[in-house]
Parts: sequence; structure tokens; C-alpha cells
Amino acid sequence: MKRSHWITICTEKCSCVADTMINSDWRKLIASGVLLAVTGCGQYGGGASVVPDVIMVSADLGAAPTEGGEAGAATDAAAPATTEGGFGVFQGQVVLAGSAPSIPLKIKAGADVKDKEVCSAVDMPDEKLMVDANGGVANVFVYMAKAPAGGKPVQSEGEDIIFDQKNCRFFPHCLLVPVGRTVRVLSDDPIAHNTHTYPSKNDGVNSGVAPNERTGVLNFKYRRAETVPLAVTCDYHAWMKAWHLPVDHPYAAVTDAEGRFSIADLPAGSHSFSVWHESVQGNFVERKLTVTVKAGESTEMKIDLPVEKLAL
Repeated sequence: MKRSHWITICTEKCSCVADTMINSDWRKLIASGVLLAVTGCGQYGGGASVVPDVIMVSADLGAAPTEGGEAGAATDAAAPATTEGGFGVFQGQVVLAGSAPSIPLKIKAGADVKDKEVCSAVDMPDEKLMVDANGGVANVFVYMAKAPAGGKPVQSEGEDIIFDQKNCRFFPHCLLVPVGRTVRVLSDDPIAHNTHTYPSKNDGVNSGVAPNERTGVLNFKYRRAETVPLAVTCDYHAWMKAWHLPVDHPYAAVTDAEGRFSIADLPAGSHSFSVWHESVQGNFVERKLTVTVKAGESTEMKIDLPVEKLAL
């Protein structure tokens, strides 16, 4: 006899639709009937919570595989780890190994670009590779693909996360977003912008942002973790680009201007981390970096990014 499951189907703006006992072939039942009851219930089914003029692009139930892992990998069961009890810290620095290439400005002050009174009011660096005087590489994502066994929960509640823009540049360039947390989009520019996300496992957002918008009328949430960072662009200004990484655990970091990072409260034991940067061929500095953490101690590591890996 086939194993059965109880499934409760709900939406943000509706009460639970049904408690349905179905057999293990549940995807076919959902596709044929039960899902229809849900989609007719909310304004936007199962995705971001946004202002009415947002265009929602639904992700497939079975998302296509993305670089760095198969669909659903980041939300599978907790990653196995050799645990010892207690918690420790993993910290370190990502350093460019070799001579840093010369990266010209993305936009020079006074350049003749669209909305130049705002967009070329100041020099704009090219953030695809930011290296300090000592070789530290900024904007590198260091993260676990899955939550470790015995780990702490993600902080889905708390202050809204601010995603801003100034002089036609996104701030921050790289952003970690706990699933379920509200991202509020602001603008400090006296011109219109657009926020367009390109997720694999979440609903996409594509909406205009009014001039000098400081209240965050446009806001949304990522409901699922992504296996790799997703691009965010402005359709009005083609050079504007940022990266978001939705995570369902707290074991992730983005390197600072000196290439440094710190990840706390890791269960003691051995863990695997991904190290991702937009300028690297294939994007991964390391796909599976093994790190051993001891209870009550900090594990320090220097991570080299060979200049030969760059694809500029």
C-alpha cells in the first residue's frame, strides 16, 4: 500500500484551503486541482509581497538546476557533518594571488550617459572586482549550501533589509537575505529606477521605483534559499547590477573591503563551504571548501583567488 501524507495548503492572504490526504503521487494531484484553489485565493501566489504594479514571474515547482548544485539542494535536509558538540567560528580573508589587474571606472564623472546629471555626477567604480592595497577581495560570498546538522535557525524575523541606490548604483553590491525577511527597496536619486531580480527558485520581481523613494513602497521576500547568488538589475540603466543570496540558515558571509569575513555559531566539526565571486570563471573560487571548527575556538583561513581564474 502506498504511503500517504497529510498536506495543508495555505497562502499569505487566505486561510488554509484544504487538508487533503493523498498518496505519494502528490505532484500530479496538486497540478490537476488543488493548486487551482490556491491560485485563485491570493493576489500573487506563493511569492514576493510587493506593490501592486510589480510583475511577478513565477518559478516552476521543480526549479531547473543552477550552477553550483541541483534544484532544491539548498533546501534539502541538513548537511551531514562530523560534529563534536559546542560551537565555533570560521573566519578569514579572501586574497587575490597575483598582480591585481587594472580595472577602469565603470562611469567617469561627467561622462555622457543616460540621466548624466545623476548617473555621472561622481566617479563610479566597476564593482565586479574590488581589491584593496593588500590584495583583499571584496564582495565574495562564503556560504554553506545546506544548513548543518545541529545548527541554529535562520533569523527570518527582524528589521527590514534595505536595498538602496544612489547615483545610479546599487547599495550594497552584494547582499545576504534570510528567507522570509522583508527586503525594502529605496532610492536616493531624483530619477526613476527599476528593480529586476533573476532568481531560480523564487518568484521574480520587476517593478519601477519612484524618484527619491525613501519609504520602501516596493518590498518583497524570498521564500526559498538559492544555491548561487542571483542577479539584480535596473532595466532603465543597463550598467546597474547587484547580487542577492537568499539563505535558510545563518552560515554565510560577504567579504568586506579588505576581503575579510566571519561566520559564528558553527557546530563543532567538519563543514563544506562554497566560495563564489562574480568575476571568476564559473564563479566558484571553491565549490567545496572543507573547514574543521572546534568548540569555543576560531578557525582562521586565508583563501587564495588565483588571478588566472579571473574572467574580466
